[in-house]
Amino acid sequence: MVSDLPKVLHPLMGAPLLEYMLDKVEALGCSPNAVVVGYKHELVRAAFPGRHVIWAHQHEQLGTGHAATMGVEALPLDGEALILNGDLPLLTLKTLEGLLAAHRQNAADVTLLTCVKSDPYGYGRIQRHDKTGKVVAIAEEKDASPEVKRIKEINVGVYVFRMPVFRECYAQVRPDNVQKEYYLTDVVVAASRLGKRLETCATSTEEEIAQVNSRGEMAQVSRLIRLQILEDLMAQGVTIDDPHTTYIEKGVRIGKDARILPFTYIERGVDIAPGCEIGPFTHLRPGTVLQEGASLGNFVEIKASVIGEETKVRHMTYIGDATIGKKVNVGAGTIFANFDGRQKNKSVVKDGAFIGCGTIFVAPVTMGEEAVTGAGAVVTKGKNVPDRTVVVGVPARPLQAASEKTEKTKKTAE
Repeated sequence: MVSDLPKVLHPLMGAPLLEYMLDKVEALGCSPNAVVVGYKHELVRAAFPGRHVIWAHQHEQLGTGHAATMGVEALPLDGEALILNGDLPLLTLKTLEGLLAAHRQNAADVTLLTCVKSDPYGYGRIQRHDKTGKVVAIAEEKDASPEVKRIKEINVGVYVFRMPVFRECYAQVRPDNVQKEYYLTDVVVAASRLGKRLETCATSTEEEIAQVNSRGEMAQVSRLIRLQILEDLMAQGVTIDDPHTTYIEKGVRIGKDARILPFTYIERGVDIAPGCEIGPFTHLRPGTVLQEGASLGNFVEIKASVIGEETKVRHMTYIGDATIGKKVNVGAGTIFANFDGRQKNKSVVKDGAFIGCGTIFVAPVTMGEEAVTGAGAVVTKGKNVPDRTVVVGVPARPLQAASEKTEKTKKTAE
């Protein structure tokens, strides 16, 4: 990855890469779960507060086999161990369920996931016995001969072991390879050599086993994950006019009959009620909540704010750290200036308010029910607008009625 950040923490559509695998093993009902960490392990732990996992620290990076045994030793002595790489975000729950089912139906000691790839470069090749078809070896790319490199069946890097078998076979492994590492694949080969029952289970598609080992691969996987997210939302009743120009991160909640127009970016941590319309060219950041029927339009950015039912924010507006009530009209060019150079401050706009074009709210400030700001008004810090009051100017002040102005003029003349 050419990065100081551990690979499994690189963000993929709003979530760290490792989260995709943790979600899948939890959905499978696997427990307990061990995560093997090494480089900058403290950052990985800190990224998953509240996750019920055992953190197994691999102090020395001595290969995949050594990493796996760190995890296995953190688990109970008996039972099964499902061993996964942390960089397979597209691997489906269905495939993992099939792998576990095959392992149990075959009463296997070891079952590994395989795939036939059109371009197997970089993957370990599955070598089988010519007559029996049984797995006899797995050759890593850097150790494979030209003949072996022509094999297209590859090892995905996902395994199920019976715990005692793993421990027995790992004891047979030696670092007799170019890297001087303990390969997990050698544990599998040791199982075959010791006469253990070794089975394979194949994936149905190449796409789901895509690994992330570079930023280019991350971009390719991100595109696929993004489309998966959008397809799931559309299946739940959300209209997305153009999936190719819409970015919605993992974990965003959107109610049915909401409509997302092109060139919209919705980040993780956004909650959208049914019947909202968003876009085009809208950016919603974490902490944004849209209540039912809210409408957002061109070049609107919202962060950590609540937008009330049937409120309209249609043009060129920034709202940060604010609570906007029901049926509010937010005029074009409105800005909520929430940062004073030291801290973020909150604003409140109550039900039925009408915000004129180009209004600036300098937080903290409150605008009352059915209050109105004139175009270009600047509502300064702490100068709250009372209910049903019209304010105009810089700084904003109440607009006097014509009769009030005439009476004041008369008294001045007298």
